[in-house]
Amino acid sequence: MNQPDTVPEVLSADLPAGVFLLDVREDDEWTAGHAPEAVHVRLGDLGLRAGELPRHREVYVICRSGTRSDGPSRAGP
Repeated sequence: MNQPDTVPEVLSADLPAGVFLLDVREDDEWTAGHAPEAVHVRLGDLGLRAGELPRHREVYVICRSGTRSDGPSRAGP
């Protein structure tokens, strides 16, 4: 899988149709607010829950600042 050298910032309204939006923030951050279509899997739980992620859809990984989402977005399926 090709991964970009930089991770683009995208507004949820600008997401392509059919993408899977994965929010890897902590529970309190998720509770404070999140994109309505996002699925919440804390970064610390991602390894255990990787089987829940779609294999044949583009996955956009989000967090508060981009630091936590950088690793999973580069790892790919």
